[in-house]
Amino acid sequence: MIEDLFKKAGLKNTRQRYIVLKKIELSKEPVTAEDIFRQLVSEDCKINLSTVYRTLNVLTDKNILLKILKGDGTAAYEINNLSHNHYITCSVCSSSVPLDGCPVRELSENISKSTGFKVTGHTLQLMGICSKCLEKVKK
Repeated sequence: MIEDLFKKAGLKNTRQRYIVLKKIELSKEPVTAEDIFRQLVSEDCKINLSTVYRTLNVLTDKNILLKILKGDGTAAYEINNLSHNHYITCSVCSSSVPLDGCPVRELSENISKSTGFKVTGHTLQLMGICSKCLEKVKK
């Protein structure tokens, strides 16, 4: 799958690009550059944090990745596939939970019909306080 993404984007499949994209592919939720870097360092992989950032920027520019802003203002990344996801993020602990389906799909279709635009993408960011953090606040 990863090789196909690089080919479609017209990018060379370098070692750094491959290992960064593999970490994102294996993650169940969007991951930050720092998360990726920590994982790679713990696996004794020789890569600089600046290389991770540059790789993420290239992959985002080529639409291989989607950049998502988390509640704490940090950027997280996930693979851009046809079945995109939306998340609600805790503003206290920054944990994220995926939402079922796309709550924006119908709105996008209505906007396309009324404006004549073809909607090519969208983002939806929901913030809240997770149940674990709410319990801590109650105590």
